[in-house]
Amino acid sequence: MANHKIPSEIFMKKTIALAVSGAFIATSSLTSVSAFAQSETAENLEVITVTARKKTESIQDIPGVVNVLNRKQLRANGTGDAESLALNTPGVVYSETYAGASSPRITIRGVGDDDFNPNGSASAAIHVNGIYQGTNGLLNGQYFDIDRVEVLKGPQGTLYGRNATAGAVNIISKRPGVDFGGYLDLDIGNFGSYRGEGAVDIPISDVLLVRIAGMYETSDGFYEHLGTGPGTDFSYAPGTIDAQENVAAQGSWGGADKQSARITVEWEASDETIVTTRLTFGQDKSELAIPDVTSDNWAEYSLSDAFFLNPQDPALIEFANALDNDPFTVYSNVLPELDSEQVGLNIQVDHNFASGTTGTVILGYETLDRNYETADNLPFSVADYLFRNEFTQFTVETRLAGTYDNNIGWLVGAFALQDEIDFGTNLRFLNSGLWQTDVQTDYIQERESLGVFASSDWSPVDWFTLEAGIRYSSDDVTFKGRTQNLDPYGVYGTAPTFFPAGDVYIGVPIDPNSPLLFDQSLDDSKVTWKLSSIFSPTKELRLYATVSTGYKAGGFDGSTILTPEEALPIDSETLVAYEVGSKYRTKDGLFSAEGNLFYYDFEDYQSTAKLIVAGASTNVRANVSDATIKGAEIAFTLTPFEGLDLRAAGSFISSEINNFQGEDAAIEGNDLPFSPDVSWNVAAIYAVVLNEQFTLRTQLDASSTGEHFQTIDNNDLVESYVVTNARMALETEDWEVALWVRNLADKDYNVGYFPTTGLTPDTLLKGSPRTFGVNFLMNF
Repeated sequence: MANHKIPSEIFMKKTIALAVSGAFIATSSLTSVSAFAQSETAENLEVITVTARKKTESIQDIPGVVNVLNRKQLRANGTGDAESLALNTPGVVYSETYAGASSPRITIRGVGDDDFNPNGSASAAIHVNGIYQGTNGLLNGQYFDIDRVEVLKGPQGTLYGRNATAGAVNIISKRPGVDFGGYLDLDIGNFGSYRGEGAVDIPISDVLLVRIAGMYETSDGFYEHLGTGPGTDFSYAPGTIDAQENVAAQGSWGGADKQSARITVEWEASDETIVTTRLTFGQDKSELAIPDVTSDNWAEYSLSDAFFLNPQDPALIEFANALDNDPFTVYSNVLPELDSEQVGLNIQVDHNFASGTTGTVILGYETLDRNYETADNLPFSVADYLFRNEFTQFTVETRLAGTYDNNIGWLVGAFALQDEIDFGTNLRFLNSGLWQTDVQTDYIQERESLGVFASSDWSPVDWFTLEAGIRYSSDDVTFKGRTQNLDPYGVYGTAPTFFPAGDVYIGVPIDPNSPLLFDQSLDDSKVTWKLSSIFSPTKELRLYATVSTGYKAGGFDGSTILTPEEALPIDSETLVAYEVGSKYRTKDGLFSAEGNLFYYDFEDYQSTAKLIVAGASTNVRANVSDATIKGAEIAFTLTPFEGLDLRAAGSFISSEINNFQGEDAAIEGNDLPFSPDVSWNVAAIYAVVLNEQFTLRTQLDASSTGEHFQTIDNNDLVESYVVTNARMALETEDWEVALWVRNLADKDYNVGYFPTTGLTPDTLLKGSPRTFGVNFLMNF
């Protein structure tokens, strides 16, 4: 059992307290809160509508949790990327690994993805303008000119199918306007950061509208690169292994260099038909983060069994003496950079039939060409990585929706996906005590996925609705490739002469003259379903309950394949989820509250586990265990008087790995990765009307992510952290000037884990230090 687990009695106290709060919400008229609020008629109340369930409806009528951030909130929160989105949504954790922010991983309620390979199956289904994103690498170039973001928590297997066990994230960009106009939004901050975003609406005619949007971002980065430093000229075996060449210090490192553009054309083909076409381009040539070795974790690593270097080597002693505990000063022998280009085209046709039925067809085509090199955390080539991947995907979805007899709603649809991933990697263990070689793996994975789904809701009376949904999904996957031992030193099959006497030599189990070939396939199908009910004892209150199933598709380990067994298919991960909750909103909309309890039961949980392959510790993707998650969430919004808005939300999670199938029995009972015990956020927004023209709006917000681990081994504790932001804006109808600070307290926190398979110290990637700047917005 992990030492940092939440004791069950503490968790139960928290959940009981939440249940009591929910009961209070369900039985109280909350008149004391309403007394502080100015009266407002229900007819004038703004209704928050979403398309989370592939139809337009009020967020209050959804039997589950949907967090929505509109464009104004996104700007105020500084949400220019997925990290800021997660910090403002309790129970959602953002993380990154080798490809950095270009390939974010999203975890919802402790259900996530610890696989960095592009062929892996995500747990949170990310959709941009209705198009499923088969790899999270596609998200980076499309996160701009956003109208709103919807985060659905809990399995969405009925409407979203495979890879939605955690939930779904819907990102919707702005539609073209009927009048000529647009905006320009510019951020200027420290660390040389500039981010410009803008759009212009061009109405060609009454029935043909065009919107052109773009984004450009650049920065210097907040790391200080010190070059190879004391690692210069180091050789594990002088005379045989080339000495490390000098890499000059670069100064500032980790800067962004990315740009994107989107053209949206909306054509009203008839009074009943609208055709929307979007063409998106993205390019990212950012510098990637370099994991840092501090003096503390080097001291710990140098005493461990995994130490494959000679700690008494004069060069290593000099390197160890040069280390400090500043996480932003880094040494490296390579300059890791990203070279990524993506193109997306989607066409959506919406038609209203005379019967009242609506039809939707969405076609999507996405490509991603991405190359990047990353270094280990040492200034010489112990374990450097080179990645090459090309991704293409085609999707089509069709839906029909309508009503019957005014109290029955229905939706039927079909979905098809075809994608191909051409992936290559080189693991360069060239200057270390392990392998002394370059291992190259190339593979092609092709997938065809089909799904048919249906859902219906029935309201026999105004205050009760029963909903049901079902989906059949199938996947056909092929996985073909080869792994080569390039053996640059010619040492295959025997310990090299320079290997230390008495040490056990571990060689790559692949003959340089006989590459490992693999050719595997997987056929998988699943039926997922959902039942829910929502009870409205008053117009202000909703009580709901759901039980649903979901699954993460099976597949293959996309890392370096060293044995035929590692190329075998991975089975699907399945779960059953139970949730009960309540939602309350006063008639005037000035107070709202919601709370829920949930329980997840997993089978065949997929994870990356450290297993022994070829005598060395390596990370392998597999079905490793069963698992359970139990948790609770609560959220409030309050406008006590005109101009002041208060928000608060919290999430409590307890997770556990059961029936672990690997060799390390100590993993049994560990926490699931990325499942913080407690997370919360609060915000206060106060707007003062200075005169008829000017408004001063001030926002202070804070978010906390509780302690959690990033692997199932639970040996990489991420301590809890709080990130506080502040913003003050002077607004008019046409322009805005704002001062902002993010990470106000300059908190040291982690956003990713850098696994190095025991060759070097495992290290964590850092979140941004304090940043500050000014924002200009002009509408025209």
